[in-house]
Amino acid sequence: MINLIKNEFIKILKKKSFYIVTFIFILYAILTNVIYKEMNVLNYFDGTTIEYLEEENKSLDLNNEDDLNIYVENLASIDEIKYQDNKTNSDKALITKYIYPLLIEKYTYQYIDKNEELRQEIDLQIKEYMDIIDKQDWTYFPKLEINNLENRLKDETNLINQNRMNDLIKLKEYRINNNINYDTNNYLNNAINTVELDLYEYYNLKNMNNLDDEQKDRLDYLEEEMTLNKYILENKKDILSSSNLNAVLKNFSGEFGLFILIYLIMISSSIISEEFNKGTIKYLLIKPHKRGTLLLAKLITILLFIPLIMIFLSIMEILIGGMILGFNSLSIPVMIYDTVSMSLKSYNIFTYLGLNLLSNLPIYLVLGLASLMLSTITLSTSAASTLTFLIYLVGNIIANLALTFKFKIFKLFISLHWDFSYLVNLNNNPYNIKPYISIIVVLIYLFVIYLTTYLVFTKRDVKNI
Repeated sequence: MINLIKNEFIKILKKKSFYIVTFIFILYAILTNVIYKEMNVLNYFDGTTIEYLEEENKSLDLNNEDDLNIYVENLASIDEIKYQDNKTNSDKALITKYIYPLLIEKYTYQYIDKNEELRQEIDLQIKEYMDIIDKQDWTYFPKLEINNLENRLKDETNLINQNRMNDLIKLKEYRINNNINYDTNNYLNNAINTVELDLYEYYNLKNMNNLDDEQKDRLDYLEEEMTLNKYILENKKDILSSSNLNAVLKNFSGEFGLFILIYLIMISSSIISEEFNKGTIKYLLIKPHKRGTLLLAKLITILLFIPLIMIFLSIMEILIGGMILGFNSLSIPVMIYDTVSMSLKSYNIFTYLGLNLLSNLPIYLVLGLASLMLSTITLSTSAASTLTFLIYLVGNIIANLALTFKFKIFKLFISLHWDFSYLVNLNNNPYNIKPYISIIVVLIYLFVIYLTTYLVFTKRDVKNI
């Protein structure tokens, strides 16, 4: 048995297709990591230019109220772009946050309210703020907001508003004490902004009675957002970054799962058909080897190949991704929000990667054995691989349909049962199926597929080969 399995692996390593797919994987991994790296750069340019805004303004009818509002907004945007020219990312953010609203007020007073005195006052305030920004004194703005919030707190009687204002003050003090400017490429700044943005809605929903389903879902989302971003601020770890090796490995199955499938189908669809097509099956039976033993050896080869190819591709991605994105992010934990306990569960990135691959193992087991069965039935590698991919695609279509249409018959399809990643990510099963039911269904499918393969293989005539 061991020699049979060993010979199967030698055959795999002699396949040219194995090295072609590996070469394609390397190119794809390089491209994927480069794309993830480019996600790191955020900027304020949205494609809108001063020329475009000026041209649009020429076409507006200033006697029309809607057009006049657009005209005012465009003038404010033109000035904003000019002010942001040659500024740092942090300064650009400050201009958008503090100068742009003043520019809207300025042109509103000038063109809509026709109040020259107030327009001049706004001009002076814009100049004051721009002088502060030019001096790189960004701490002026959070200090100003703290002062305003403290003054409002003196007269605030609503407990909910008091709590929200106190949280806002703490966030702004955190920014100052930790020297976090407004650079949008700074993950701590982004965490502060996210929490600040969500606080008002969060406190409102949190203190509402009789929430409907949509409001409950929204509150759950805000709870998760708040918890994750507070963790970032407390631990100073960039757990939400989408531009490092940690992020690529978290999404390994999504990015590279298709390659695992390609390798698997490439091997399992040919492991029997080639023996018959080349006539080598006769030599194996002459040895003598029982047909059941030969089939079992090939099955064990496939079962061993799946985790080995997972490990192989994971190591390749870590090496390629590390060279492009760096290895530092591997120390960052993967934090998963548990909606039941409303708390975070921490994983080491390698543990999370392993659990995610393990949760997808039933997909590869079912498709690997299905490919083996089809190879045995058709004795055609191309037919077996094509039909297996078709099963995979149809399975995904049915799984997507089952999210919308609650037909009971859908629960008979394996594609609703073979993905257990929701357990790793602490989510509810999207189809409301208990895990033990899915395990039973997967085992039944595997048994039926293997039994069919065994019956066909043991009855297959080899005299005329």
